[in-house]
Amino acid sequence: MNGRLRHHLANELRRSLYLARRYWVESLLGAGFVLSLFGGLLVAVVQVSGKGLDSGEVDGLIVGFAVWLFAQSAFGSISGEITSETEQRTLEQISLAPRSLGGLLSVRALLGLSGSLLMLLLTLGLAHALTDGRVQVNAAVLAVTLLGAPSLLGVSYAMAGLMLLVKRGELLLVAAFPVLIGLVALPAYPPDALSLLPYALSAAAARAAAAGELLAWSTWGAVALNAGLYLLAGRLVFQALLRRARRLGVLGHF
Repeated sequence: MNGRLRHHLANELRRSLYLARRYWVESLLGAGFVLSLFGGLLVAVVQVSGKGLDSGEVDGLIVGFAVWLFAQSAFGSISGEITSETEQRTLEQISLAPRSLGGLLSVRALLGLSGSLLMLLLTLGLAHALTDGRVQVNAAVLAVTLLGAPSLLGVSYAMAGLMLLVKRGELLLVAAFPVLIGLVALPAYPPDALSLLPYALSAAAARAAAAGELLAWSTWGAVALNAGLYLLAGRLVFQALLRRARRLGVLGHF
């Protein structure tokens, strides 16, 4: 990692920490909302199914919820930044920075993924404790979850490019949340046609690894290929829509 990139990462990290401290109430409420959502899901599943946590029948759903939280954060790391900068009317200014807009978003996405990984560790740790160790928090679970994350970043790039033109696209982000739930819940492992969708195989493989299953090398390769292709496609779509937004002169509009 060169010195300029390290310097830029440090600056973005300080910016993120400053915003978290400046709006600490929102940060605490956000963390409380996630934990409440996690607890509410457990209570609802236990009540509806009539099964206790010791039965093991809800373990997969608990792991799926943790992976969904990670997926939601990864997806919103880029498109959410575009929405925020547009609302603050600073999008045009950061587009004139020495680093390209796509590069700046990539750095922020990297920092966002680091925070998402900490949240994933927390939720999986809770799942491990609540299931008496049946849900395993091992390197394979974390690795396959992270390996598939670039596919979500690619989709987020494409969505961000669309929002450069649409503006006020908050409803698009809200509508994407149930889609992410569907992707995380799909039975895409072992790899089949469903694994062609973004992140579906990664999430399904993470659930299998959390249950103690050993993932084949072909699965790792399929997750990496899926992630790389969607990331590349998303960046290409973003760059094309960014050029169009600049030609139309709507980059700084809201």
